[in-house]
Amino acid sequence: MPVPNNSLVSQFSNLILLRELQYDTISLTREHNANILKLNEEQRVVYDKIIDCVSNKRHGFFFVYGFGGTEKTFLNRVLSARLQSERKIVINIAFSGIASLLLPGGKTAHSMFNIPVELTEDTVCRIKKDSPKVKVVQLADLIFWDEAPMTNKLAFEALNRTLRDIMVSVSDRNKDLPFGGKVVVLGGDFRQVLPVIPKGSHAEIVMASINSSIL
Repeated sequence: MPVPNNSLVSQFSNLILLRELQYDTISLTREHNANILKLNEEQRVVYDKIIDCVSNKRHGFFFVYGFGGTEKTFLNRVLSARLQSERKIVINIAFSGIASLLLPGGKTAHSMFNIPVELTEDTVCRIKKDSPKVKVVQLADLIFWDEAPMTNKLAFEALNRTLRDIMVSVSDRNKDLPFGGKVVVLGGDFRQVLPVIPKGSHAEIVMASINSSIL
């Protein structure tokens, strides 16, 4: 059996990272410059706060709340265009596959972070420390999670534990910061669908939602 070519293995391992950096920065800059002028006053305040955290490498945890049709996805597109035009990494995820298609480079949260289907209070994401995804996560400047109210709070807590574990290799203080010191933005509308709890009572459904989380 032939000996594996370590150089090729290394290149293959970086394919996920390379895909995250293959941006057309010129067109993204044009898109950003055109769309930032369309943000309303509230959107601009949120935009400025998130960009400030990313630019100054400070951790931040935000929830962008709004009814359907209030352009939460548009705000995400402006943020993504700004950061990706600067060759920064933005991880855009959503609870459902359909919603993820509306986000630039969107993926489902479960596929990106290998979140188990069965969740407990001690669950962690199934990302191996030698996985190519780990490098992407370490270098990511922003994680935007759409449809957050539909997601069980245990999924967020699993991601929180996982990111703290991953990011401690970058800085020891990250083990004590929410989501390992990453800038994380949750988006959604609590007037829409909440987490599905089979045969669950109203109280059980409320307790499973993000606003009942320790985060």
